[in-house]
Amino acid sequence: MHPRAALLLVDPSLALRVHADGLEIEALDAFGVALLEHAALAAWRRASKRGGGAGAIASLRAFLSHFGNGDDAGDDAILAGALRFEAHRLAAPVAASDDMAPLGVLFFSPRTLQRDAAGAWQHASLLFADEALAEAQAAPRPALRSGAPGAPAMLDAAHDDFPPGGYAQVVARALAQLASSGLVSLTLSQSFRRRLGARSPARAFAELSAVNPAPATFMLDTGDGECVFGASPDLQLVVNGREVESLPVCGTVARGHGPVGEAEALRLLFNEEVDAASLAVCSDALRNDLAPLCEPGSLQLLDRRRPMTLATVVHAVDRLHGRLREGVDAWDAIVATAAPVMLTGTPRAAALAAIAAHEAGPRGWYGGLVLEVRASGGARVGTMLRAAVVRDGVAEVRTGGDLLAESDPAREEFETRIKAVSLWRALGLAVADDLQQSVAGGPASPGSPLGVLPEAVALLDGGDPFGAAVAETLRGFGLVLDPAAAPAVLVGGDNAFVRAQASSARRGRLVALGDAAARLLRDAGLPVRATPPQHGRLVTCLPVAGAPGGATRAFVAMRYATLALDGVMADAARDRGTAATEWTPWLRDEAGAPLVLARAADRSVCFLIRPESLLSDPLARDLLRAALAFAAG
Repeated sequence: MHPRAALLLVDPSLALRVHADGLEIEALDAFGVALLEHAALAAWRRASKRGGGAGAIASLRAFLSHFGNGDDAGDDAILAGALRFEAHRLAAPVAASDDMAPLGVLFFSPRTLQRDAAGAWQHASLLFADEALAEAQAAPRPALRSGAPGAPAMLDAAHDDFPPGGYAQVVARALAQLASSGLVSLTLSQSFRRRLGARSPARAFAELSAVNPAPATFMLDTGDGECVFGASPDLQLVVNGREVESLPVCGTVARGHGPVGEAEALRLLFNEEVDAASLAVCSDALRNDLAPLCEPGSLQLLDRRRPMTLATVVHAVDRLHGRLREGVDAWDAIVATAAPVMLTGTPRAAALAAIAAHEAGPRGWYGGLVLEVRASGGARVGTMLRAAVVRDGVAEVRTGGDLLAESDPAREEFETRIKAVSLWRALGLAVADDLQQSVAGGPASPGSPLGVLPEAVALLDGGDPFGAAVAETLRGFGLVLDPAAAPAVLVGGDNAFVRAQASSARRGRLVALGDAAARLLRDAGLPVRATPPQHGRLVTCLPVAGAPGGATRAFVAMRYATLALDGVMADAARDRGTAATEWTPWLRDEAGAPLVLARAADRSVCFLIRPESLLSDPLARDLLRAALAFAAG
């Protein structure tokens, strides 16, 4: 769904700063000066200046028209840059104003490095027959200093838009408005700001690109002291000739740890009815924006709720495809979808008014458009999400989410926080503990010491269906398997086998897995009962405070069981001072039932999960290592 095309533009020759009433045009090097002095652009310059009457979009379209339609990447002139969220004002051009803040900036260079949709890179350089232009291109003078107006000042480094819990209150007020107004949906956002350390924006962008290769990844030096970079999930428009596609994204769940955590996150996402409804609204509203531009009947939904996995979150994506009418081009589609519905709400005018009423300040680059438009008519446009704006040593990250009447304020606030994690990590800044533990990709937690492993263990296999996997796991720890060694790992078997091993010369020092562990606990007097087979079922594991094994967060593990410990009765037995008090829980499930228990008297540990399973989180194997060290101690 997402092509691998990319564009690198270095040392641009022109900067075209976009305003609602026209352009500010600036030459940035010798070639840019020569180009602007060329007679062919004289009329264009007069009409394109602010208040000149042409309007910004008409001027941008006219600029590219002077270069003809390139047959391939090497002779296709390109404008590339970004428009702020407020660029939706371009849909209704206004008269000249005193407002000096541009709505965006686009750059032009005769030289680019381009990657096609298949991933192949090539240098591209426009060739000019005009002698003055060719000479300026071949021997450029040193770059000129930019005299562009500065960007808006960044707020104080320690100042977030809202204190913890404050955004949830804003969402709650907005939901009351949704319930009593004509709004179908509304997207709100908040900004977080942090002072940077030693890590540069360039290094942060390189790290973000490596760990989170999102569909619309971008970095832009605006030329006025501001740098914007991000990894957006939203490829808003892809235009090839008259074919147009849009790929709206909606629905967010924190990506869990490892492949199993990712799969569980996708399961939660695709079972979430509110997120499904939000994406449906986005797709229908986008169709409403694009339909007047497309041939009747050509706009179709090609994909519905396709999964997208990024570094820290998972999303669902729709794909719309249509054919533009004669006389309509990429610029028309860009204007029609500026301030896209998934970043505003439906209907757009009422949503914009609600955004102004509820949010703490202007959005700026958040929700804007990063774009490249070609003279041949092609275009790629990404929505500027998951982005950091860096200015004067301060990074601002703004995130938000689409609201429907059924949305939960606390969940919405948490979603805005997890969406910022990938940016804070890339910038080398601290991430709150609750986010670090619940979102994939963070540094491993040191937890508690795992202890010293023995050199050898015995594997006592009474016919376990996964005995070879257990053996491979133990050897992977660097252990020698010796039938005479202690401690021993006990798997499979019936009651007689368990009793024989438990009362063997080892006198404890057992690590029992699965049903073997349940039988051992039952023989020790704990309430164990038969249960319908629980084969290949995941269980959420919650570490018990002070337990060994390095587990400092919840994780998932696999169960293969026909026996279960009655957690309520086990705890009641502990309260009565029976034999259950000898066993200390290391892990519990979400209902509070013990999943891993240890007995210090004979250095035995019972796992009612299967830590060796590939579907179990690596923390489960860490706990098995800790259990072996405990049994050997």
